[in-house]
Amino acid sequence: MPVRIYTTNAGADLSDAEAALLADLIARHGRAVLLAPTFAELDLCRHDAAEAGVSLGIDYKTPTSWLRSLWELLGDGRGFVDNLQRQMLFSDMVARLDDADLQPLSRSQGTVRMLARMARDVLPGVAGTGAERCCDNVCKPKPKSDAEARVFELLCAYARGLDRRDMVEPCEAADIMAGALADNLPGCARAVCVRGVASFTYSLLELLSAVANNGGEVVVLLAREQAAMREELAAAFDVRGVLFEIAPLGEGAAAPQTASKSAAQPAFIEVAGPHARAHAYADVIDKLVKAHKESKDDKVAATPADPVRVLVVSARAPQLFGELAARLAARHVAAETAEFTAFSQSIAGRQFTALANLIERMKAADEGAASKTEWWPAPELTDWIYSPLSGADAASARTFDKNMRLSRSKTTAGVKSLLQSVQGQVRGARKAASDENWFKNVPCVISGVFQALWRDKPVTALKAMLAVAEALPDRALGGLDGQARRQAEVALLRHVIDILMNGARALDVSQAATVPVLDDIRTKVDKRSAAYDYETYEVDRAPRAQVRFASLADAAALRPGSYDAVLFADVDLDSYPLSHEEGPLATLTAELDRSGVTLEPAALLRARFGRAIQASRGPVTLARVTHDRQARECYPAAVWTELRAHAEAANDAKAADADKAADDAKAVGADKAKCVGEGDIVRDFDPAAGEGLRRERVTCEAPQHLSDEAIPYLVLRRRDGEGEDAPLVPRLTSASQIEAYSTCPLCWFVSYRVKPQSIDAGFGNMEKGNFVHDVLEHLHARLPQEGMERVTPENLPRAQELLREIFDETLAEHAGKRGTEGPLVPLSPVEERQVAEILPQLEGVLAYESEALAPFAPRYLEFAFNDLKVEYAGWPLGGRIDRVDVDAENRAVVIDYKHRSGVEEFKLADPTVRDEESGEAPIDDPRWLPPHTQALIYAQAMRRALDLDTRAALYFSTKGGKPALRGAASAELLEEERGDGRIPGLKKGFPGEGGNMDFDALLDRVEAGIAERLRELEAGDVAAVDPTSAQAAHARCSYNHEGTFVRRDV
Repeated sequence: MPVRIYTTNAGADLSDAEAALLADLIARHGRAVLLAPTFAELDLCRHDAAEAGVSLGIDYKTPTSWLRSLWELLGDGRGFVDNLQRQMLFSDMVARLDDADLQPLSRSQGTVRMLARMARDVLPGVAGTGAERCCDNVCKPKPKSDAEARVFELLCAYARGLDRRDMVEPCEAADIMAGALADNLPGCARAVCVRGVASFTYSLLELLSAVANNGGEVVVLLAREQAAMREELAAAFDVRGVLFEIAPLGEGAAAPQTASKSAAQPAFIEVAGPHARAHAYADVIDKLVKAHKESKDDKVAATPADPVRVLVVSARAPQLFGELAARLAARHVAAETAEFTAFSQSIAGRQFTALANLIERMKAADEGAASKTEWWPAPELTDWIYSPLSGADAASARTFDKNMRLSRSKTTAGVKSLLQSVQGQVRGARKAASDENWFKNVPCVISGVFQALWRDKPVTALKAMLAVAEALPDRALGGLDGQARRQAEVALLRHVIDILMNGARALDVSQAATVPVLDDIRTKVDKRSAAYDYETYEVDRAPRAQVRFASLADAAALRPGSYDAVLFADVDLDSYPLSHEEGPLATLTAELDRSGVTLEPAALLRARFGRAIQASRGPVTLARVTHDRQARECYPAAVWTELRAHAEAANDAKAADADKAADDAKAVGADKAKCVGEGDIVRDFDPAAGEGLRRERVTCEAPQHLSDEAIPYLVLRRRDGEGEDAPLVPRLTSASQIEAYSTCPLCWFVSYRVKPQSIDAGFGNMEKGNFVHDVLEHLHARLPQEGMERVTPENLPRAQELLREIFDETLAEHAGKRGTEGPLVPLSPVEERQVAEILPQLEGVLAYESEALAPFAPRYLEFAFNDLKVEYAGWPLGGRIDRVDVDAENRAVVIDYKHRSGVEEFKLADPTVRDEESGEAPIDDPRWLPPHTQALIYAQAMRRALDLDTRAALYFSTKGGKPALRGAASAELLEEERGDGRIPGLKKGFPGEGGNMDFDALLDRVEAGIAERLRELEAGDVAAVDPTSAQAAHARCSYNHEGTFVRRDV
C-alpha cells in the first residue's frame, strides 16, 4: 500500500482528524502502532486518544522501542548493545591494539567515540549481518583511504566480538527485521502511524518501507513546520520502491479548544552584559507573575491561593535554575527543574579523572618518559583534599598545598608519605572530636584513594569515595542543594561501581579500558527551591508563583496553555546553533548510502519554538544577553530574528487598520526590544536585589595614597608586639629596599609591603642568582683552606677544578632546601641544561677575577648588617652584602653579584662633570641620585661598621661569556693598561676628568639624597615616580598605569 504523508495543523495535542485517522486504522486492521519521538509525547497522545475513545488497539511506541518489540517477537534472541556497552567494547579493543595496528588512527577517547557512533549507525553496511558473517558472504565496501581501511577493519572486528557475546547492534537488528517483515508481516505491524518524528533514520525508513511493500499501511503525520522535509521523505520512499501520496489532514479545521488563546505578541528583552543577566531574568519573571495576577482573566478564574505557573525555557536549564533560584526565592517564588548529572560533572567524577591523569604523569616521570614538571606541584592533589569526598578539611588542603609548592624536590614516594601523614592527622582529630561533631564518623580517604588508583584498583578508590559520600552530612555539599547533590554523588558512584564490577565482567573487558568511558554515565536529579521570607527568615509555604525550568525540547512537548507565562532565556546563536553534522560519520554514511531524512535545524527550531510558545496562555517573553564578559557581541538566534520580524509586520498591520486606531499607541513600538544595562551593581549581584540594604557611596583610595592611621606602622616602623597599643620601633631597611623606593615609591610599596609573589618554588633568574651566590661564597670560603688567598692566574686551574666540585655540592644542597630559600632545583632536561650552562660561565668569572683587583682578597662573604646596629641616613640598616675584598692597606671594594649578561647600566660617572655643549651637570639637580645605590649604601656602611677605607662599589656580572666589574670606583683603581691588576675595562672613576667629586664625597652625597627620600617615605609618600622626571628613565614599575587610579562613574 502507498505511504500516506499528511500535513496536520495539530500541535502537541492529538487533533480530531488525527484521532479519526487512528480509529480508521484500528477498524480496518484491528490494531495500529503509533510512533512518536519521545515518551512524553506518547503520554499526551495516549490521553487524547482515550478522550476520543480510540485508545484500545493502539500500541504507543518510540522508533527505538518499536524496533526492540519487533526484535523480541521476530529476532534470534541476541541482546541489544547499548551506548555504554558499545564504548566499553571499543575502548577495550583500542587499548589492546599496538600502535602499529591502530595507525593512522590515534589512541584516544575521540577515536573510541567516533568508532562507537559509526557502529551505531552503519555497522551492517561495513560488516554485514550476523548470518552473512557466519557464511563469510559479506560484501565489504572498498575503502578510499588508509584511515577508512583501518576503520572498516576495526568495525568488522567489533562485529565479530558482538557475535561471540551473543549481542547485536540495533541498526543491524533493524536490517534483519526489515527482511523479516518483507517475508511475513505480523498483525501487530500491519498499520503504523508516525507522528511528529523529526529525524527518520535509515533503519526506520527500511522498517516502514518493508511494512508498506508487504501490504501494510503506513501513515506519516507532519506538522506544518515539518513541511520542509516532506519532499525528502517522499524521495526516500520512492528510492525504496514504495508508493506514496501527500495530502493535508484536517485542512481548514478549527484549532483545538485547548490551543493557546493568547493574542499578544512576544516581548523582547536585551540585557547589555552578563553581570546583569541573572538580575534581569529574575525581574522579567517577577513582572510576568505580576502581569498575570493583574489580568482580568486571572482575577475571575483564580483564587489567591493559586500560584502563578511560569515556564522558563533555556538550552542550559539546570545551570540557569542554579543562578536564579536564590533570586526567585527572595521574591517569594518557588522553582523546580530536572537535571541529568553526568559522572564527569560530579565531584567524584572530576576528582577521579584528575587523580588518574596525575598518577599517569607521575608514573611516566618515574620511568623517565616525562619530566617532573609534568606533575609538580600537583594541584590536583590539593583540589582532591579540598573536595568533600576526600573526607578532609580546608585547613589540611592548605597545609598540604603549601608543603608541596615550597619544594621542587618532592618525589612520588614523598608525595605518598605526605598524603598518608595528612590522612593520619585528620583521622586522629576526628577520633578525638566530640560526638556532637557532624564529621565525627566521616572517614578520611585522602591517601587511600590515591594509593588504590596508583595500584590500578579503581573500584577500591570509588568504594572509598562512596563511603565518604554516604557518611557526609548534606550541608557538606551545599547549604541550599546539599541533599540533592549528595544523593546524586551516591547514585553515580553506585552505578559506576556496578559497571566496573559487573558490567565489565559480563562483557569480558578490562576495568582499565572501562574507566575512560564512564564520563557519560548519568543520573536524574529533581531539584526544587522554596520561596523564602527575608523578614521572618522562614520558608514561604504559599509562594506567589511556581517556576519550572525546562529545555526547549521538553517545552515543545507540553500541552497548549499549560502555563500562565513563558520566558525564553538566552535566545542566542550559541544556545541554538544552526549547524549541520559534519565529519567522518556523515561522510561514511553518505558513502554507504545509509543516510536518513532529518528536518533541517532552522525548521526544527522554528517548530519547537512555535509549540513552546503555545504552552503559554498568557504573556511570552524572549530574552538574551547582547555581549559576553569580553565585550564581544553575542548574536541572536535565527528564531529571535524571525519572531521580531513577525511582530514588526503584525504591528504594522495593526497600525494600518483604521478600525483599530485606538490601539495604535499600544501597537507602535511593541516589536522593539527593551534594553537592560549593568548600571546597578547592588541589584546585579545581590540575590535579594538590594532589598533591605542601605547603600552608601564611598571614596576608594588609590593605591598611591596611605591613610594617616597606616603610615606610622606600615612604612619605616613596625609594632613591637601584638595589638594596636604595641610600641612602634624602627624597621631594618635593606639597601635593596632603599634603592627600590628611590627608583619608584609605588614599586617599593607593592613589592615590600603588599608582597605579591608566586606561591610555587620557582626556577628563574632569582633562583639561578641564589645558586651562583652560594657557589661563589662556598668557593671563596674554601680557597684559604686549599692554601689560596684569592684566585690568581697561577692557581686558576686548581680554582676551576675546585669550582666544579663545589658546583655539584651546592646543587645537591639546593635540592634539600625549602622553597622559601629560593633554591635552584631542576625538574626537566631543559632545566638541567640551563643549570649545566652556569658552570662554564662561572669558570669565565674566575678567569676574569684572577686578573682583577690584584692587591685585594675576599675577606667578608655574605656579610650581614642586621646585628651590627649600623645606621644609614638616620635609620637602622639591614640586609647583607655579597662580598667585600680588602687589601693590606685596609682599602675595601664592595662587590654585589648580578647574575645577568651585562652590567653596563651600572656604570657611574662623576656627576660634577659638565656637558661640553650645554654646560649642565647631573649634580645641578638637587634630587640627583644614581639609578643604582645598593652597593654605594653598603660601601658607606662598611666605613662605619668596620672602619674600612672603601674605594669602590661594584657590580659583578656572572652570566654570559663576558663577565665584568662595573660601578663606582676611586680613580686609583681604574685600569690604565690591560693586565695591570686593577678593574679591567673600567675607564671612568671618582673624581672624573673635569669633575671634583671624589669617592668619599660620592658616598656622602648619596646618603644625603637617600635621607631626603626616607623622610618622604616616613611621611607616607608612596606615589608612582613622575613619568616626566629624569628618574623615570630608570623606573620599571609595572604597577603604575592610569587605568587603575582613575575613577569611572556609570
